[in-house]
Amino acid sequence: MITIRHTHEDGTLIYGTSKGDGVYEIVKKWENGNFRYFPSMARQGLACIGLRNSRDQVADRWAINAAVKALRAAGFEAEIEIDDTHRDRAQVLEAKADRLEDRRDALEAKAGRHAGAAAAAHARADQISERFASGQPKIVGHHSQRGYEADQKRMHQAMRKSISENDAAQEVARRASAVGSNMRYSAKPSVTKRRIDNAVNEIKRIERDLAGYTSRHLDHHGNPYFIDKHEPASDDHRERLLARRAQLENQLEYDRAQLEVAKAAGWIEWGPDNVHIGDLVEYWVRGRKRPVLKVNKKTVAVQSDYSWPDKVEFSKILSVECPHEDTIFPATKPASAVPATPPPPSSAPAPRKVEVPAVDVAALAERIEAATLEVPRDLDAFFSTPAVVERVMEAAELERGMTVLEPSAGNGALAKAAAAESCEVHCVERYPKLSARLLDVPGIVGLTTGDFLEVQPDQYPMRFDRVVMNPPFSKGQDIQHVTHALRFLKPGGRLIAVMAAGVLHHTFKTAERFRTLVEERGGRFESLPPDSFAPATSASAVVVVIPAEQWLT
Repeated sequence: MITIRHTHEDGTLIYGTSKGDGVYEIVKKWENGNFRYFPSMARQGLACIGLRNSRDQVADRWAINAAVKALRAAGFEAEIEIDDTHRDRAQVLEAKADRLEDRRDALEAKAGRHAGAAAAAHARADQISERFASGQPKIVGHHSQRGYEADQKRMHQAMRKSISENDAAQEVARRASAVGSNMRYSAKPSVTKRRIDNAVNEIKRIERDLAGYTSRHLDHHGNPYFIDKHEPASDDHRERLLARRAQLENQLEYDRAQLEVAKAAGWIEWGPDNVHIGDLVEYWVRGRKRPVLKVNKKTVAVQSDYSWPDKVEFSKILSVECPHEDTIFPATKPASAVPATPPPPSSAPAPRKVEVPAVDVAALAERIEAATLEVPRDLDAFFSTPAVVERVMEAAELERGMTVLEPSAGNGALAKAAAAESCEVHCVERYPKLSARLLDVPGIVGLTTGDFLEVQPDQYPMRFDRVVMNPPFSKGQDIQHVTHALRFLKPGGRLIAVMAAGVLHHTFKTAERFRTLVEERGGRFESLPPDSFAPATSASAVVVVIPAEQWLT
């Protein structure tokens, strides 16, 4: 047996149904009542198919009857149980406040879950992005390209997840903070007054429908041309009107008592008796006061900035300044004037700001942007990692005002570190896309575009105190670049270069001559930790320190 039951405490719900029996597919259609499924009630094991916003409302008999008719036509046994006894207004508001508090707690927990997921995704993206921390580009054709692209894809996915979860967390937190705001707004005296007026008018319409009435339609001469006679309400319509009238009368009693308490506490009810032509009224926007041009029964006409006046309801007036000396507004009544046992105020959840930590995606976004750069295979563009930069700077022993050269600068990791030590830095880079923003860095004062091996010392007005460099490694290019760079040092200067570890043990003549040069100059080799350039490349590397000759060549 399918039962559609309505009470003011639970609303309209369907009992006796189970998942897959076809009931929901029938009643969810608009013509069959427009019933809805409530997952939160299903999780609690409660009846979970019903009408939205039906709690503490008069039964929607049309929807209920339509659903029963459709179910019976489909072969189900269905019955109706309606109890339209309303609950006391104070009890209704208290129950609503409890539900809202539960809702805020649930939303706050949900916001926390989203924030946790955002933080986890952000951490994953941050971990993957360490590969790109030095601005390492993708070297097309190199064996590292495949891993680079895979890491790039995973980082993009984690970033999108982080941003999505963060947006969800902030939105849910905003909703949690707003819980109860409508209920608190509805408890304001001015809103209560409007609700009283609306209820009185609705009761009048109900009385008219219960008694029946005649509508006379007049022509332009004032003579009736059509008379529409409405019979007194009967059957379900009459039952619904009677239930609604009883509910409104209970609401009126509660709201009028609340309004009296507000008046006793100093709230003024504006009306034709205490608002006059010429008064300055504040309405709609705080601080905007305009003179009254006309006073009506329920509204006032107020001077505006345009050719017609604003029409303002008395209940929407915020304050009044009256220049008439003979008019005295009601003053705030003493505490003794407040009723000894006022009705309980409208209970609403106290406002509470719900905040969840937001993830900062700006730095990761910059890494993603940097990670989109592609360079040709022949550039050997393996940029200095932070650990490598630190070792080079330690060996350089820079001092303020020194002149520094970084050949094959790439993205200028070494040059930027030298500039941060208040040095005057010059760079050389053959690939303009890598060095496009180097001159924007304070302290980097020169940039030459081209192959460093084709640059000559006489192109500069000075020789340099330091040369710091991370040249290409393949095919012995590092030895060529370092040997050429020694020509740019001034007497007493020093060169610090990152080189392939093979320079320590290769037996070909160029490597042997280079080791002899380092030894003759009093230089040294320092091994770098394994995988210093990982994950871009697994090549082992060393730092070589070579003092300058004591004369210029």
